[in-house]
Amino acid sequence: MANTRTWAEVIGLTQARAGAAFSSGTELTNIGFLLNSAARTIYDESRYWERYLVLEPRTAARGYIATTEDSYNVYGAGTAEANGLYVRDGQTVDLNPTYSKVVDGVVKFQIESAGGGAWALQNIESGEIDYSAFGSTTPPEGAWVVEQGASPSPVVQKLSEIGEAIGYWGSAKWSGNDPLTLTAYPDSNGIRVASNVTGTVYVAFKKAWTDTYGNGESGTLATVPSEWAEFMAYDAARSYRASQSGEDGFNPIALRDVNNALERALMKVSRSGAIAALTNQLKTQYSVDESV
Repeated sequence: MANTRTWAEVIGLTQARAGAAFSSGTELTNIGFLLNSAARTIYDESRYWERYLVLEPRTAARGYIATTEDSYNVYGAGTAEANGLYVRDGQTVDLNPTYSKVVDGVVKFQIESAGGGAWALQNIESGEIDYSAFGSTTPPEGAWVVEQGASPSPVVQKLSEIGEAIGYWGSAKWSGNDPLTLTAYPDSNGIRVASNVTGTVYVAFKKAWTDTYGNGESGTLATVPSEWAEFMAYDAARSYRASQSGEDGFNPIALRDVNNALERALMKVSRSGAIAALTNQLKTQYSVDESV
Protein backbone atom coordinates (compact mmCIF):
# COMPACT_ATOMS: atom_id res chain seq x y z
CA MET A 1 0.00 0.00 0.00
CA ALA A 2 2.89 2.36 -0.63
CA ASN A 3 1.35 3.92 -3.75
CA THR A 4 0.00 7.45 -3.69
CA ARG A 5 -2.05 9.78 -5.86
CA THR A 6 -1.42 13.50 -6.17
CA TRP A 7 -3.52 16.06 -4.35
CA ALA A 8 -4.27 17.73 -7.69
CA GLU A 9 -5.62 14.44 -9.05
CA VAL A 10 -7.91 13.93 -6.05
CA ILE A 11 -9.13 17.53 -6.32
CA GLY A 12 -9.88 16.98 -10.00
CA LEU A 13 -11.75 13.75 -9.27
CA THR A 14 -13.80 15.49 -6.58
CA GLN A 15 -14.63 18.35 -8.95
CA ALA A 16 -15.76 15.93 -11.64
CA ARG A 17 -18.04 14.06 -9.24
CA ALA A 18 -19.43 17.22 -7.68
CA GLY A 19 -20.06 18.79 -11.10
CA ALA A 20 -18.37 21.99 -9.96
CA ALA A 21 -15.10 23.85 -10.40
CA PHE A 22 -13.28 25.18 -7.35
CA SER A 23 -9.76 25.90 -8.51
CA SER A 24 -9.11 28.69 -6.02
CA GLY A 25 -10.53 30.69 -3.13
CA THR A 26 -12.90 29.70 -0.37
CA GLU A 27 -14.48 26.77 -2.20
CA LEU A 28 -11.11 25.13 -2.78
CA THR A 29 -10.27 25.62 0.91
CA ASN A 30 -13.59 24.07 1.90
CA ILE A 31 -13.02 21.08 -0.39
CA GLY A 32 -9.66 20.62 1.32
CA PHE A 33 -11.40 20.42 4.69
CA LEU A 34 -13.92 17.92 3.32
CA LEU A 35 -11.23 15.71 1.79
CA ASN A 36 -9.23 15.69 5.02
CA SER A 37 -12.40 14.86 6.96
CA ALA A 38 -12.95 11.90 4.62
CA ALA A 39 -9.33 10.80 5.12
CA ARG A 40 -9.78 10.83 8.88
CA THR A 41 -13.00 8.83 8.52
CA ILE A 42 -11.40 6.06 6.48
CA TYR A 43 -8.32 6.01 8.74
CA ASP A 44 -10.64 5.30 11.68
CA GLU A 45 -12.42 2.49 9.81
CA SER A 46 -9.61 -0.06 10.11
CA ARG A 47 -6.69 -0.72 12.44
CA TYR A 48 -4.87 -2.64 9.68
CA TRP A 49 -3.91 0.01 7.10
CA GLU A 50 -0.46 -1.28 6.19
CA ARG A 51 1.17 2.12 5.94
CA TYR A 52 0.19 2.81 9.57
CA LEU A 53 1.08 -0.56 11.12
CA VAL A 54 4.04 -0.35 13.51
CA LEU A 55 5.94 -2.97 15.49
CA GLU A 56 8.43 -1.62 18.04
CA PRO A 57 9.66 -1.81 21.65
CA ARG A 58 8.14 0.48 24.26
CA THR A 59 8.65 1.20 27.95
CA ALA A 60 5.96 -0.16 30.26
CA ALA A 61 5.76 1.15 33.82
CA ARG A 62 3.36 -0.16 36.47
CA GLY A 63 1.02 -1.55 33.86
CA TYR A 64 1.02 1.50 31.57
CA ILE A 65 2.37 2.08 28.08
CA ALA A 66 2.62 5.75 27.10
CA THR A 67 1.14 6.73 23.74
CA THR A 68 4.23 8.90 23.10
CA GLU A 69 7.76 8.18 24.25
CA ASP A 70 11.01 10.03 23.63
CA SER A 71 13.01 6.92 22.75
CA TYR A 72 14.60 5.22 19.74
CA ASN A 73 14.31 1.72 18.32
CA VAL A 74 17.66 0.44 17.05
CA TYR A 75 17.49 -2.64 14.84
CA GLY A 76 19.37 -4.43 12.10
CA ALA A 77 22.84 -3.75 13.56
CA GLY A 78 25.55 -6.33 12.90
CA THR A 79 26.42 -6.09 16.58
CA ALA A 80 23.24 -7.78 17.78
CA GLU A 81 23.66 -6.61 21.37
CA ALA A 82 23.30 -3.01 20.19
CA ASN A 83 19.75 -3.59 18.95
CA GLY A 84 16.83 -2.64 21.17
CA LEU A 85 15.16 0.25 22.93
CA TYR A 86 17.16 3.38 23.75
CA VAL A 87 15.43 5.61 26.31
CA ARG A 88 16.28 9.27 26.88
CA ASP A 89 18.09 9.57 30.20
CA GLY A 90 20.12 12.78 30.20
CA GLN A 91 22.10 15.21 28.08
CA THR A 92 25.67 15.82 26.96
CA VAL A 93 27.81 18.90 27.55
CA ASP A 94 26.43 20.47 24.36
CA LEU A 95 22.91 20.06 25.84
CA ASN A 96 21.85 17.48 23.27
CA PRO A 97 19.99 14.46 24.70
CA THR A 98 21.47 11.05 25.44
CA TYR A 99 19.63 7.76 24.93
CA SER A 100 20.60 4.53 26.65
CA LYS A 101 19.91 0.82 26.32
CA VAL A 102 19.61 -0.66 29.80
CA VAL A 103 19.92 -4.39 30.54
CA ASP A 104 19.16 -5.62 34.07
CA GLY A 105 19.49 -2.10 35.41
CA VAL A 106 22.88 -1.44 33.78
CA VAL A 107 23.53 0.88 30.79
CA LYS A 108 25.10 -1.28 28.06
CA PHE A 109 24.96 1.02 25.01
CA GLN A 110 24.36 4.73 24.59
CA ILE A 111 23.55 7.12 21.76
CA GLU A 112 25.11 10.50 22.48
CA SER A 113 26.21 13.68 20.78
CA ALA A 114 29.90 13.93 19.99
CA GLY A 115 29.76 17.65 19.12
CA GLY A 116 29.58 19.47 15.82
CA GLY A 117 26.54 17.51 14.69
CA ALA A 118 28.28 14.15 15.13
CA TRP A 119 26.52 11.28 16.95
CA ALA A 120 27.92 8.06 18.33
CA LEU A 121 26.42 4.73 19.34
CA GLN A 122 28.85 3.60 22.00
CA ASN A 123 29.47 0.30 23.76
CA ILE A 124 29.72 1.46 27.38
CA GLU A 125 31.55 -1.66 28.65
CA SER A 126 34.32 -1.56 26.03
CA GLY A 127 34.29 2.19 25.49
CA GLU A 128 34.32 1.65 21.73
CA ILE A 129 32.16 3.63 19.30
CA ASP A 130 30.38 0.96 17.29
CA TYR A 131 28.50 3.26 14.88
CA SER A 132 28.44 6.98 14.05
CA ALA A 133 26.37 9.48 12.10
CA PHE A 134 25.93 13.19 11.45
CA GLY A 135 22.68 14.98 12.31
CA SER A 136 21.46 18.00 14.23
CA THR A 137 20.28 18.26 17.84
CA THR A 138 18.71 14.79 17.87
CA PRO A 139 19.98 11.41 16.64
CA PRO A 140 19.59 11.05 12.87
CA GLU A 141 17.38 8.23 11.64
CA GLY A 142 19.54 7.31 8.66
CA ALA A 143 23.10 7.22 7.32
CA TRP A 144 24.78 5.53 10.28
CA VAL A 145 28.19 4.08 9.43
CA VAL A 146 30.20 1.25 10.93
CA GLU A 147 33.07 2.18 13.24
CA GLN A 148 34.14 -0.57 15.71
CA GLY A 149 30.89 -2.51 15.48
CA ALA A 150 30.01 -5.33 13.11
CA SER A 151 28.47 -4.67 9.71
CA PRO A 152 25.78 -3.75 8.73
CA SER A 153 25.07 -0.42 10.38
CA PRO A 154 21.79 -0.11 12.30
CA VAL A 155 18.50 1.56 11.57
CA VAL A 156 17.91 4.17 14.29
CA GLN A 157 14.21 5.01 14.36
CA LYS A 158 12.36 7.40 16.64
CA LEU A 159 9.32 5.79 18.25
CA SER A 160 5.95 6.55 16.66
CA GLU A 161 2.87 7.79 18.48
CA ILE A 162 0.40 5.00 19.27
CA GLY A 163 -3.00 5.59 17.71
CA GLU A 164 -4.58 2.22 18.50
CA ALA A 165 -2.76 -0.63 20.27
CA ILE A 166 -3.20 -4.15 18.85
CA GLY A 167 -1.00 -6.51 20.88
CA TYR A 168 2.12 -6.75 23.02
CA TRP A 169 4.56 -9.33 24.35
CA GLY A 170 7.42 -9.39 26.81
CA SER A 171 10.56 -9.62 24.68
CA ALA A 172 11.97 -9.43 21.19
CA LYS A 173 12.58 -13.16 21.18
CA TRP A 174 9.95 -15.44 22.64
CA SER A 175 9.35 -19.17 22.39
CA GLY A 176 6.83 -21.64 23.67
CA ASN A 177 3.95 -19.22 24.12
CA ASP A 178 1.80 -16.78 22.21
CA PRO A 179 2.25 -13.05 22.73
CA LEU A 180 -0.05 -11.52 25.29
CA THR A 181 -3.30 -10.13 23.97
CA LEU A 182 -3.44 -6.45 24.72
CA THR A 183 -6.46 -6.19 27.00
CA ALA A 184 -6.26 -2.50 27.69
CA TYR A 185 -8.02 0.81 27.73
CA PRO A 186 -6.76 4.37 27.31
CA ASP A 187 -6.95 6.82 30.18
CA SER A 188 -5.21 10.02 31.22
CA ASN A 189 -2.00 8.13 32.06
CA GLY A 190 -1.62 6.26 28.76
CA ILE A 191 -2.62 2.72 27.79
CA ARG A 192 -3.54 0.62 30.81
CA VAL A 193 -2.77 -3.05 30.19
CA ALA A 194 -4.38 -5.85 32.13
CA SER A 195 -1.17 -6.92 33.91
CA ASN A 196 1.11 -4.85 36.12
CA VAL A 197 4.00 -5.13 33.67
CA THR A 198 7.15 -3.02 34.03
CA GLY A 199 10.12 -2.90 31.65
CA THR A 200 10.51 -3.18 27.88
CA VAL A 201 7.64 -4.70 25.94
CA TYR A 202 7.13 -5.09 22.21
CA VAL A 203 3.94 -3.50 20.88
CA ALA A 204 2.08 -3.85 17.60
CA PHE A 205 -0.13 -0.83 16.95
CA LYS A 206 -1.69 1.50 14.43
CA LYS A 207 0.34 4.69 14.26
CA ALA A 208 -1.47 7.91 15.10
CA TRP A 209 -2.62 9.84 12.06
CA THR A 210 -1.29 13.40 12.04
CA ASP A 211 -1.21 14.15 8.31
CA THR A 212 -2.99 17.00 6.58
CA TYR A 213 -3.30 16.72 2.81
CA GLY A 214 -3.06 19.71 0.52
CA ASN A 215 -0.93 21.39 -2.12
CA GLY A 216 2.33 20.72 -0.30
CA GLU A 217 2.49 24.16 1.30
CA SER A 218 2.16 25.12 4.98
CA GLY A 219 3.11 21.64 6.14
CA THR A 220 0.53 19.77 4.04
CA LEU A 221 1.25 16.61 2.05
CA ALA A 222 0.80 16.83 -1.70
CA THR A 223 0.15 13.10 -2.09
CA VAL A 224 -2.77 10.99 -0.85
CA PRO A 225 -2.80 7.23 -0.11
CA SER A 226 -4.02 5.58 -3.29
CA GLU A 227 -6.25 3.20 -1.34
CA TRP A 228 -8.15 6.17 0.11
CA ALA A 229 -8.47 8.42 -2.93
CA GLU A 230 -11.74 7.07 -4.36
CA PHE A 231 -13.60 7.21 -1.06
CA MET A 232 -12.22 10.66 -0.24
CA ALA A 233 -13.38 12.06 -3.59
CA TYR A 234 -16.86 10.49 -3.32
CA ASP A 235 -17.37 11.55 0.30
CA ALA A 236 -16.12 15.12 -0.22
CA ALA A 237 -18.17 15.54 -3.41
CA ARG A 238 -21.36 14.36 -1.71
CA SER A 239 -20.73 16.62 1.29
CA TYR A 240 -20.07 19.55 -1.05
CA ARG A 241 -23.29 18.97 -3.00
CA ALA A 242 -25.22 18.68 0.28
CA SER A 243 -23.91 22.10 1.30
CA GLN A 244 -25.01 23.56 -2.06
CA SER A 245 -28.42 21.87 -2.35
CA GLY A 246 -31.62 23.86 -2.58
CA GLU A 247 -34.85 23.42 -0.72
CA ASP A 248 -35.58 20.05 -2.29
CA GLY A 249 -32.43 18.61 -0.71
CA PHE A 250 -31.61 16.66 -3.89
CA ASN A 251 -28.10 15.22 -3.97
CA PRO A 252 -27.09 13.53 -7.23
CA ILE A 253 -24.31 11.55 -5.52
CA ALA A 254 -25.92 8.48 -3.96
CA LEU A 255 -24.87 7.52 -0.45
CA ARG A 256 -24.66 3.98 -1.83
CA ASP A 257 -21.79 5.05 -4.09
CA VAL A 258 -19.92 6.55 -1.14
CA ASN A 259 -20.39 3.39 0.92
CA ASN A 260 -19.34 1.20 -2.01
CA ALA A 261 -16.11 3.17 -2.33
CA LEU A 262 -15.46 2.66 1.38
CA GLU A 263 -16.15 -1.07 1.14
CA ARG A 264 -13.79 -1.45 -1.81
CA ALA A 265 -11.00 0.25 0.13
CA LEU A 266 -11.57 -1.99 3.15
CA MET A 267 -11.67 -5.11 0.96
CA LYS A 268 -8.23 -4.17 -0.34
CA VAL A 269 -6.88 -4.28 3.22
CA SER A 270 -8.22 -7.81 3.58
CA ARG A 271 -6.97 -8.95 0.16
CA SER A 272 -3.50 -7.57 0.79
CA GLY A 273 -3.18 -9.92 3.75
CA ALA A 274 -2.39 -7.20 6.28
CA ILE A 275 -4.40 -8.83 9.05
CA ALA A 276 -3.10 -12.33 8.38
CA ALA A 277 0.48 -11.06 8.00
CA LEU A 278 0.39 -9.28 11.34
CA THR A 279 -1.08 -12.36 13.02
CA ASN A 280 1.66 -14.54 11.58
CA GLN A 281 4.28 -12.04 12.61
CA LEU A 282 3.05 -12.03 16.17
CA LYS A 283 2.73 -15.82 16.38
CA THR A 284 5.57 -17.22 14.27
CA GLN A 285 7.75 -14.99 12.13
CA TYR A 286 8.97 -12.59 14.79
CA SER A 287 10.44 -15.38 16.89
CA VAL A 288 12.98 -16.14 14.16
CA ASP A 289 13.51 -12.61 12.82
CA GLU A 290 17.25 -11.91 12.73
CA SER A 291 16.89 -8.15 12.18
CA VAL A 292 16.08 -7.39 15.84
